[in-house]
Amino acid sequence: MTSLRLSFRNIIEVSNLNNFDSLLTLRLDNNIIDKIANLGHLKQLTWLDLSFNNIREIEGLDELHNLLDLSLYDNQIEEIKGRLDGCPNLNILSLGRNNIKDLKQIDYLREFPNLRCVCLEGNKVCQHDSYNQHVLAYLPTLKYLEYMLIDRKAITLAQEGYNLEELTEVREREAAEQGKQRTKKDKDAVLSKLKQSFLDCTEDLFEEMFSKEVEPENVQVLQCYQSLKEDYRDKLTEEIKALRTRMEEKNDFRMKKVTGFEKSVQVAEKESEEEAFQAIRDFRSLKKKVLAQIDKEEGSRAEVDDMIKQLMDQLGGLENHLMANEIQLQESIEEALSDFEAKISELIKGMQDNGAEFFRRLEELEKAFYTGVTEGASAEVEAFAQTAESAIGDADANKARYLGNREEMNQALANFTEAHTSLIQNKDDYMIGSMSSWNKWFFEKNRERQYHRNRQRITDVRKVIEECRAEIQAASEEGNEYDENDGAGDLHYR
Repeated sequence: MTSLRLSFRNIIEVSNLNNFDSLLTLRLDNNIIDKIANLGHLKQLTWLDLSFNNIREIEGLDELHNLLDLSLYDNQIEEIKGRLDGCPNLNILSLGRNNIKDLKQIDYLREFPNLRCVCLEGNKVCQHDSYNQHVLAYLPTLKYLEYMLIDRKAITLAQEGYNLEELTEVREREAAEQGKQRTKKDKDAVLSKLKQSFLDCTEDLFEEMFSKEVEPENVQVLQCYQSLKEDYRDKLTEEIKALRTRMEEKNDFRMKKVTGFEKSVQVAEKESEEEAFQAIRDFRSLKKKVLAQIDKEEGSRAEVDDMIKQLMDQLGGLENHLMANEIQLQESIEEALSDFEAKISELIKGMQDNGAEFFRRLEELEKAFYTGVTEGASAEVEAFAQTAESAIGDADANKARYLGNREEMNQALANFTEAHTSLIQNKDDYMIGSMSSWNKWFFEKNRERQYHRNRQRITDVRKVIEECRAEIQAASEEGNEYDENDGAGDLHYR
């Protein structure tokens, strides 16, 4: 069922719609419902009418992402802000004759780019002198207000003259937010692509290593620090670039092998199934001829019995043939899986070696960086100690504090490099673990798929065989009945 109307039924609560997952339209208007609930599973719903009820809050719509038309006309709703986030595709929203008072509630509807029609008549918000202008200024994509066509000139005038300063700020905030969303989307796309090559842990690696949570203030006062940090960044960038080149090349090869293997399995399965279907079609054609001959009552009872026996023997042979073919197919696929697993495991091992080499080089970079910072810090602390009395008046308070405490500086450097070492080890473990997990998942998935496919194929074969056997048996029994009733010497099956 795709459409359901339950209007004027004195319904108190929404329930018992668990089996209506295909609903596109649902009308529950003119009832006494006081809460929107139990609709989350109706994910295909495009039109929902809950007008003329006792609803106080907009809720329970978070899963209705396909909803286009929502009517909550004549209820007791006071707030709409943030309540329709789960329905981003709304075209029509009817909230007339509710308790909406604040113009700011209308601003929330800017978040729905597909909104073309809004009805708010009968709410206290409509009594504001600037109601029409506010709606037209803040919802420029509307075509209908209170179900009446909007004059486009009125929208232009409202956009150019109403509350211009605030509206400009709103637009700027939205543009900034959209920019963030685009940046995040682009970032997610990059990470997704890198993840396919097990390289996502290298993205923003330098930023993670030198984040505010990791980088101590102590080292930032060192004159040598920034140049050493920039040198670290440049070298790490080059190492990551080289790693990605090697890994992406190997990964492209891996994906081609995987695609080729899966296609080969599908071809083998299809060929086996087509052979099985042809064998079944041939047997059914033979069965049809034999049963038709029996039905015409041709031949003696002994001849008919012999025909039935031969047909049953051939059916048994068909069953053995189909089962043997399925076993042979499964053995071939399992052998291919094992061979392919060995090849892919070798390839994964090579990728893991590339990753391990990268992290070894990163550890070397870290050691060189730590040595440089430590030596620079020691020299600057020593120099500061020798000139402290003459320079203390001019020195920055933080700089004096950090350079004046050698033990604290050394401890900060030790903590810094320990944090880097831990991060590098975690990234190394993550990369190796990602490769191993994919390798395990891929072959477990394929073996599980073959297991379930085999079980289904065996079930299908047995079903076909039993249907044929039952049909032959029915013809045999029909012949026996004829024999018993007729009593003639030369008996025939019907």
